[in-house]
Amino acid sequence: MTADYCNLTDTELFLLLKQDDVRAFDEMYERYFILLLNAAFKRLQSKEDALEIVQDLFVQLYFKRKKIETHNLGGYLHMMLRNKIIDRFREQLVRKKHIYRLQLQKPETSAEAPENNLDVKQLEQKIYTVIDRLPDKCREVFLLSRFDNLSHQAIAEQLNISVSTVEKHIVKALKIVRKHVGHFEVNALLFTWYLASN
Repeated sequence: MTADYCNLTDTELFLLLKQDDVRAFDEMYERYFILLLNAAFKRLQSKEDALEIVQDLFVQLYFKRKKIETHNLGGYLHMMLRNKIIDRFREQLVRKKHIYRLQLQKPETSAEAPENNLDVKQLEQKIYTVIDRLPDKCREVFLLSRFDNLSHQAIAEQLNISVSTVEKHIVKALKIVRKHVGHFEVNALLFTWYLASN
């Protein structure tokens, strides 16, 4: 990268990019790639997902360069990153919900299996059924908390809601699940899931 491009402002670089200057794009990539990658990894906790999202971001930036209007390139790139992270979380949640629904459709355990294992499977299915009937946002928070083991702060940042709202959703979800399944059974099974995921 030439010194001339290194000394250009973001605004100057973006104007050159809109004129199809590839070297301007290369300088933007050098200037923001690591910064965006670290920000993505902090939220996603996956190097592969973070790398994929940031690379896709720059591809999108290049192909839409003539349509984009911004006077703050850094802010615009971070906004793009935030939207892509939100989309990725939504995709993951859809996959999780699909898996949970498949769990509900599983045939009952064979009679040859140990009785206590059958009880656990039945309890799991019962809880899956109750979780699936929770209000959308309540279910989303509960799954992130109890199945992904995210902290209240992490959930709040991911869903763009307050920590107190996260806590209210979790309390509401637990109250509903325990009402339909039983206090001791829910606690025991949630603890089992926690151990299995760590």
